[in-house]
Amino acid sequence: MGRALLQHRDGEKQGLIDRGGPDVPLKPLKIWTSTRRRTIETADWLYDQGYSVRQRTQLSQLNPGVCEKMSERRIRAEMPEEVAKHEADPYHHRYPRAESYHDLAVRLEPIILELERQQDDLLIIAHESVLRVLYGYLMACNATDIPSLSFPRNEIIEIIPASYNNEATSIPIPDLPPELIPSSPEDLAIPVPPSEGPSGTATPMVLGTPKISPKSGTPRITMTSPRNGYSTPPGPGEGSLLLVERALRD
Repeated sequence: MGRALLQHRDGEKQGLIDRGGPDVPLKPLKIWTSTRRRTIETADWLYDQGYSVRQRTQLSQLNPGVCEKMSERRIRAEMPEEVAKHEADPYHHRYPRAESYHDLAVRLEPIILELERQQDDLLIIAHESVLRVLYGYLMACNATDIPSLSFPRNEIIEIIPASYNNEATSIPIPDLPPELIPSSPEDLAIPVPPSEGPSGTATPMVLGTPKISPKSGTPRITMTSPRNGYSTPPGPGEGSLLLVERALRD
């Protein structure tokens, strides 16, 4: 992942130069991770290359409450009423002693405010539930769409803030081991946190399809899900990345 990201940044800089733009240095890249081991491991390679890595407790995944370590099949069997409530309103519903996506969004407000003040490129490595809220905020998604957003683990999603509509593009991560790109859990239509353990708004927005048209000289944000270099196997939704890029800004 790290190599793919750095190659992309270098490629964008060279593309700007080839189009007659100035040969300006890239903005520094900062990295935020949650406190989960796998997200920290994801950042290890970039840390070894000298990039600044900061662990943020607010980036913990959506708290699953009593559903922790329960399979979706078991949740459906034991809590049919809760499942029905969740399917009716997946953004606001919370399972017993758990967080809703709205709760998670409120928790992430300080992160979002700090993110918007950043002048450097920023890579955020967190659980997919966190990326859903951040992407939803940045891309003006409807709140009802946020719980169903999906981020392929073999891609980094780059979001480019613009004056009116932010733009998003995907950066492929080549040669990722298949075991790090798990398919969705069988038989599940509702997002349920991984059975491995807990870790974790967006304001309402308009769900937008990422545009593959990044503009140099503007801030960028990128998100990804798969990670190479794990010393432990990833759980569902683990090791997702969000990169806020402000490279090549005029």
